[in-house]
Amino acid sequence: MIGDTTDDRPGDERTDQGVDPLDLSEVEYDDPDGGSGKRAMGEHAWRVCELTGMDPRYGIPALLTIALRESAYNDPRWRVNTTDSNARGPIVSDGHPRNCSRGATQCIPPTFARYHHEGTARTPYDVQACMAATVHYVRDRYGVNRSGSNFAARVQQADPTRPPKGY
Repeated sequence: MIGDTTDDRPGDERTDQGVDPLDLSEVEYDDPDGGSGKRAMGEHAWRVCELTGMDPRYGIPALLTIALRESAYNDPRWRVNTTDSNARGPIVSDGHPRNCSRGATQCIPPTFARYHHEGTARTPYDVQACMAATVHYVRDRYGVNRSGSNFAARVQQADPTRPPKGY
């Protein structure tokens, strides 16, 4: 899952280009595509690398590994996690608690809102919006560099050569 509700880092120190934070009240909970599969995930990851300036050689494998581990490539059965520690808060329009992890890379809405990429959808169910928020999050939280060459080294969940490990 991307983010947690105990993040106490200051919100205005990010320098990652393209970040367009949303107010949490602006996050939408509609589900536009109902799942994508591995092929579409690769296309989404490529586009996110373009949007965020990440080198696709590093970004695509890292994002695909996260999507496989977190949501089985956005399989509709795993698009929202109602059992993790974040699954709390008021019920929102998709019928789940607000802080549930959602989407391809399982962003929680506060993290999605904070790291939202300008011009992308306002729902974490949108694959590109969710992945782009993830890129901005790992750059800020884990020190992943602009190219992403250290993405897998810094974020074990993104490294296909190591076992899964949460954030």
